[in-house]
Amino acid sequence: MAVVVPLRQLCRLAILVGLMVVGAPAGAWGQGDDPPAPQATPTPPPGVGAPSGEEPPSAVAEPGASGEAQSSDSTSRVEPTALETGALTEEEVPIARRSLAEKWSAFRQAAQGLLLWDFFNGGLTVRSHARVKADGTAAWGDDPFESYYGEPDASLKLRELSLFAQGTIDHRMRYSLGFDFGADIGLAEAFVEGREQGLTVYGYKLGQFTVGFFQEPFSFERVMSGHDIALLERALPVWTFSPGNNFGYMLYNTALGQRMQWAAGFFSLGRHNEANASNSVLSVSGRVSVLPIYRNEGRNLLHLGVSYSRRDPRGGVVQYRSRPEARFVDFLVDTGEIEAGGIQLFGAEAVAVAGPLHVQSEAILSRVEKTDFGDLDLWGYYVQVGWFITGEHRSYDRGSGVFTRLAPTTDFVGGAGNVFTGRPGGALEVVGRLSGVDLDDRGLEGGEMRNLSVGLNWHLSATSVVKLNWVNSSVTDRGRANIVLLRFQYRPIPLPGWR
Repeated sequence: MAVVVPLRQLCRLAILVGLMVVGAPAGAWGQGDDPPAPQATPTPPPGVGAPSGEEPPSAVAEPGASGEAQSSDSTSRVEPTALETGALTEEEVPIARRSLAEKWSAFRQAAQGLLLWDFFNGGLTVRSHARVKADGTAAWGDDPFESYYGEPDASLKLRELSLFAQGTIDHRMRYSLGFDFGADIGLAEAFVEGREQGLTVYGYKLGQFTVGFFQEPFSFERVMSGHDIALLERALPVWTFSPGNNFGYMLYNTALGQRMQWAAGFFSLGRHNEANASNSVLSVSGRVSVLPIYRNEGRNLLHLGVSYSRRDPRGGVVQYRSRPEARFVDFLVDTGEIEAGGIQLFGAEAVAVAGPLHVQSEAILSRVEKTDFGDLDLWGYYVQVGWFITGEHRSYDRGSGVFTRLAPTTDFVGGAGNVFTGRPGGALEVVGRLSGVDLDDRGLEGGEMRNLSVGLNWHLSATSVVKLNWVNSSVTDRGRANIVLLRFQYRPIPLPGWR
């Protein structure tokens, strides 16, 4: 199988990696503060190093000398190093003598000034940054699989290449605008919401209010950032059924001392791609979760939640299909287009954290109404278990009721350490997941797929992660495939108040 390496995407990746590095706050790579600049060294006066009583040789011949003398003098007496140093000012010499690491640190600090803007004494702030995911994929199938689907290709591609601008307006509102140039090219998000104040009715604050293009409140793993999920891709039922980013209005808040989280909103058309299953002309979506157990600042917790969405399929047509939890492998199950009068989505979720051990599970049912087959019930599930070998625990956001960014106890510092020694080396996590989706019902034969996935994650720092996944995917009556995935992903530290 041939490895396809798209040159244009690699060039884009190289440019954006530079942008994301200089856009990251100091220490985001786990390197701590920048090293102090060396003390200035005075420029040596002309003549230093020349024999006493003699003038230093000149690179320019005296006027009136013979042509031969001029040629010989100018050729033999040019001293490039001395000339370059002599051209520097006294302030420039110590800068030129800095190490490459010191010069790179100075460049990062200067570039950060270009990516952070403050207008009107804080009335408008802007911070631009990049998010990157680069994936390598290798896959092979058994004879039934390859006879049905063909031989899977290997690839090296950009899963995500997003540029974001985020900030605040008039100290009271925050906004986010992002565009993804990766596999799911298009608008990533564009919304505004209050920083502290929300929707108030008769003096009572109902909750925070968000308007724009953003994620609908449905499913634990869907609401979570794609950079915070434990495996490379979201689980089969979440990928297949749950809605993604759409235009709408949402109200959300916490209750019972942040032991309860809720969100509800109205949404309309958004991006029509595989990252947005169940796209709808008009939908009502909501999610509620509770924390019966929350101890030791989240080191021990139990989370339970439910989600619901009522949807009006665009054009009266719905299509469910899914890849085997690998973005650059073809779809293995697909219902095709189904004429439908409406859709109801039901979701249930359970999550537990016990120190370095974490468990999460979800089940999603899609009831597709008024089809040629009658009312259809299509569904899926997953159970996932993870453990931090290095002792960290999953970080939980009590405001939104999902896992959020992990900060390793120690960062990986430029190759100086590794996770198996006492020196800084990042966090090491192993994850396993069993998932399935069933798109067969009442004569509809979309296919049934089950996945067994195992992953190893190396969290280099709070911004950078390397992930290795193996997926064994089985499709009923169509064969089995093995997939190996490798990813490097980067997301800078957010502004205060952002996840």
